[in-house]
Amino acid sequence: MSRRMESDVVVVGAGPAGCSAATALARGGLHVVMVDRARFPRDKCCGDGLTAGALRRLEELGLRPAAVASFTPVRSLAVRSPRGMVADLPLSPAGACHAAVARRLDLDAALVELSRDAGVEVVEGHGLERLDVDESAARGCASYFDGDLELRSRLVVAADGAWSRVRGLLGAGTQRARRDRVLPGGLHGFRAYATGVDGPGGDRMWVWFTPRLLPGYAWSFPIGDGTANVGICMQRRTGVAGRELAAAWREELTGPFLRSVLGPGATFERAARSWPIPAGIDPVETSAKNGRVLYVGDAASAADPFTGEGIAQALETGAAAAGAIVAAGAGAPDRAAARYGAEVRGRLAVEHRLGRALAALASHPAGIESIVQVAGHSSWTRANAGRWLFEMVPRSLPLTPSRWRPGALHLPPPYRGWPASGV
Repeated sequence: MSRRMESDVVVVGAGPAGCSAATALARGGLHVVMVDRARFPRDKCCGDGLTAGALRRLEELGLRPAAVASFTPVRSLAVRSPRGMVADLPLSPAGACHAAVARRLDLDAALVELSRDAGVEVVEGHGLERLDVDESAARGCASYFDGDLELRSRLVVAADGAWSRVRGLLGAGTQRARRDRVLPGGLHGFRAYATGVDGPGGDRMWVWFTPRLLPGYAWSFPIGDGTANVGICMQRRTGVAGRELAAAWREELTGPFLRSVLGPGATFERAARSWPIPAGIDPVETSAKNGRVLYVGDAASAADPFTGEGIAQALETGAAAAGAIVAAGAGAPDRAAARYGAEVRGRLAVEHRLGRALAALASHPAGIESIVQVAGHSSWTRANAGRWLFEMVPRSLPLTPSRWRPGALHLPPPYRGWPASGV
């Protein structure tokens, strides 16, 4: 028996981008249905790191750390160059939390509950099968999901990740377009969980660079109780097969430096998982069907082109899409799409350009050696390098290296962080 529902907006995907959009839309007075093919809690392949940019947006949404079971504050980050130079970067001053790690299993489930509390109707366990858009009808978006679920809405927010089903269905219409939906370019990640961590990776973040991964990197992020999220991030290049990426992951696993970070007692829970990370929003269409469909998060290729960070950008694009829809009204999708596209490109353009410039510099060992050397040069550079990495690069950052000096940067007000007593 078919089930039909109507709403102002249908959000496809209940990750950070979808929950950010859905929660803001519901608080803006719209009737929102959010659908995900998974049932929560569910795991998601990710590095699990939460920058100050992500924490700021989670706080704006009203999520509290206590709602996320594995939320673990982190005070410092160690960055190691290919030649072994290490820069120790402070992330959180005493009394506040500016960086953290949390399993996506816990974070996404908490965000879904936050959306429910805001009035969003959440439907789990249904995958999108077809999307028809009639731009002339008031509720011209017809979304068909497995299990004979049909949703009619004015607008659709596509928050369904790199392999966006919405983008594929609205593409060329060929079987290949539906199958090969991942956005071009970007990065690729491998991730596994290590337990029994008794080395320095047990209580601090580590990022290190090796020639094979450049301009990518490897990481170890602590989650508490002797557990760490361990992974690698590499650029996706034409002609580089999956087996080559997997070989780089296996090489890192057997390397002596990873063992020195994790300690002799560490073991891995299960096999690694991998995922594509679309990065760089500039060349990507952020809307379709005259604004009836807006793309957010990975579906909009919003992740940082250098670090691959995507949670802060997912939350930001979701909130921006919701803000544009509420401001324009659900009956003016073209105005909402124009406002949203201009806003997210304006917000992310400088960050993504700088990310590409850093990735180009980090493509060679000498380049990354220079980056690490500059980051660890003084107490000022160490403090600000950590801030730039974990609070998102200021939009007003001067791009001329000679101007990178104290007093030359017009930094936004520092994120005050969650009080340590509330974590």
